[in-house]
Amino acid sequence: MNLNRQSQNLVAAFVFMLTMAFVIASPMHLAGACEDVTVSLLSGPPVSGTLVSADAGKMVIQTKAGSVEKSAAEIDRVRFANKLDSQIPPVQLLLLDGSKAYGTRLTGKSTVWLLKEASGSETAIPSKSLKAALLKPIAPEMAGAWQAAILETKNSDAVIVARPTKTFDRINGVISQVLETSVTFDLDGQQIDIPMEKLAGLVWFQRELERVKPTIEVTVTDHSVWMAESFTVKADSIELKTQLGQSVSIPFTKLISINYSTANIRWLSEIELLSAVADKQIDFKNPVASLDRAFLPRFVVGGRTASSTSSPGDRDLYFPSPGEYIFRVPQGFSQLQCKVERTDEGSQRTNLNIEVWQDDQKLSEQTLAQNVDFIEVNIALKPEKKTKLVVACKSKLMVGTEVTWKQPRLKR
Repeated sequence: MNLNRQSQNLVAAFVFMLTMAFVIASPMHLAGACEDVTVSLLSGPPVSGTLVSADAGKMVIQTKAGSVEKSAAEIDRVRFANKLDSQIPPVQLLLLDGSKAYGTRLTGKSTVWLLKEASGSETAIPSKSLKAALLKPIAPEMAGAWQAAILETKNSDAVIVARPTKTFDRINGVISQVLETSVTFDLDGQQIDIPMEKLAGLVWFQRELERVKPTIEVTVTDHSVWMAESFTVKADSIELKTQLGQSVSIPFTKLISINYSTANIRWLSEIELLSAVADKQIDFKNPVASLDRAFLPRFVVGGRTASSTSSPGDRDLYFPSPGEYIFRVPQGFSQLQCKVERTDEGSQRTNLNIEVWQDDQKLSEQTLAQNVDFIEVNIALKPEKKTKLVVACKSKLMVGTEVTWKQPRLKR
């Protein structure tokens, strides 16, 4: 009887060891493995399946046909099945490494700063990472003024006050403390408590970080974008490290995408627009906002206005009429590449000047002649400079002036 029981125990133990060996050997052993992941490649068809492992150098996906390993140099972007939240949290925190984090509240002082997320959890932000904080949403037409305010060269912290004239005033001093309802600000040695409702944003005086080392862009459901120098996959999350050494843990359920191609390429559609201006073909006595917007340069996919879900690499910059599109070149990137081609098929065509400017210097001017369908643009740029793409026309009639900048991108 004892011998039979021992035999049963041995069999049970053997079965248990076989089961554990299978679990350990299986690539699906991660407790929270992502089963719906699509990897877009820089060339070739996408790969879909379950995420097995990933880091800054490579990624392994378990597909129906077997395990597939891709190096970082082959990967454009990894997309997860999650969707962006419909509401963007009101506080936008800009970090020196290029990260953009969203939350419902920012509090702190000295070396202790906390960004409260929509879920209620808090992320600790090292003071050496802080660049600026937008404390409340602003109108789209004020984006350029906000960028100008935070990029203004000064030697101190600042508070940014929004005026009814849709402009910002920058008041320089020292940010001492940020509470839920007020900001303590040292102005010429005098401590002032400024009510939060009077402020649009904050700027910290920091030495700019040279972001020349390639980074990986991680987008989260709350619209935050973290620039990771490295990351590792855990059981149900990824843990990334920024260039300044900050650790951020993101659950799989909060991941939108991991963009490997930011190491070497940035699509222009991903870079923040500073302003867009159109030379309208018709001047109305009573301006109509919707008609004015119809002439502005904008990104399209297949001729239709690009949606938030369309791939950045598929977006073309469409100029319905002559005009200009202004952005700032991210650090670490130095080359603009694309093809500018005509979109109209009519017999009437106009000679166009295709120009690229940085600050007040014209870097390039090419003529898109009447009998030419497209030209190539390959221009060396300086990082952190305001850059303007221009389509100009000398003809007052402005017939046959529509052009598209095909998949404009910045490279290192």
